[in-house]
Amino acid sequence: MVRFSLRQLAFLSETARCGGIAPAARNLNVSPAAISSALDKLEAFTGLTLFDRFPARGMRLTRAGAEFLADAEVLLTRAKALDRRAADMAQGETGSIRIGTHYAIAQQIVLPAVLTFRDRYPQVRIEVVEEDFPSLVAALDAGEVDALVVFNQGFDTSLFDVESLKALPPLVLLPATHPLASADTVQLEDLSDIPYIAVSRAGPGPSYLDLLRAGGLDPEVPLTSQSREMVQAYVGKGLGFTLVGFPPSRNLTIEGDPVVTRPLAQEIGQFEVALAVANAVRLTNPVAAFLDMLRARVGIAVSRLT
Repeated sequence: MVRFSLRQLAFLSETARCGGIAPAARNLNVSPAAISSALDKLEAFTGLTLFDRFPARGMRLTRAGAEFLADAEVLLTRAKALDRRAADMAQGETGSIRIGTHYAIAQQIVLPAVLTFRDRYPQVRIEVVEEDFPSLVAALDAGEVDALVVFNQGFDTSLFDVESLKALPPLVLLPATHPLASADTVQLEDLSDIPYIAVSRAGPGPSYLDLLRAGGLDPEVPLTSQSREMVQAYVGKGLGFTLVGFPPSRNLTIEGDPVVTRPLAQEIGQFEVALAVANAVRLTNPVAAFLDMLRARVGIAVSRLT
C-alpha cells in the first residue's frame, strides 16, 4: 500500500521550487504548518531526509530528495493528466463506445450518427458491431456492447431497458423494370404469382415471410440467403421480390441493378426499430450523447422513406 499522498508530493514539489515553506504555503493557499506536517510525514514514511534546512536561509533538497522529487514529478504529471482525462470523460469528450446493430440499420441510422458524432467528439472511439439478433443480445447482457439499435425481435425486460424508436412497415422491393414498379402501392394479390426471395431467419421474432403468410399470401420461396445484399441482388436480376425495412442505397443492388421500393396497400404488421441497454448499467456521458444523436437520426432516416 502506498504510504504517501499526491497532496504531500505536491507540497514537496512547491517547497523545493520556492526554497522554503512560507512562500510555498502562500502559493498553495495553505498554512505553513500544513506543509511542514506533510513534509515531516513524507520523510517518516520514506525514511529519507528530503531537505537540508538552513535557519534564515530556507531549504535545499538533499541528493536523495532531488532523486525522490524527480520520480514524484512524474507521478504528479500523470495524476494531472488523469484528472483532465476524467473531466473530459465526464463531459462526454473522451472515452469509448461500442454499439451493436444490424446491417440495414447500420447503413441508414448508425453510420450517419457515427460521422456526426465524430465531428463533434473526435477523441471518442466508436466501434460498431454487426451481428444477428441473438448474438447482439448476448453481447449486451455480457457487457461487451454499450447499447443495441436493432429490429426488435423480443427482449427480456427484466434485463434490458428497451425504447421504441420507430415502427417501420415493410416495403416491397422490386426490379425497376417490373410492371408493379410504377404503382403507388402494391396489393398483396398482385404478388401472388411472384417468387419471394427470403433472408435466412436470424432471430426468435417473426420474419417478413411470416408477415406475408399471416396476411394471407404464401409465395413460392426458390432462393434464400443469409446476406441481405445477395437477396436484393437476386431481386435486381428479376428472380422475385422481397420485403425490406429500408431501400438499398441509391436504389441499386451490389450488382448495380436498379430496384425500387413500394409500400403495401394492406397492413400486415410492422418492424420496430428499438434501442436497448442493460438496465443494471449506468450509461457514460459519451454513450448517452451518442444515443441522443441516434434518436435524432431515426427521424431523419424515416422521413426520407415517406
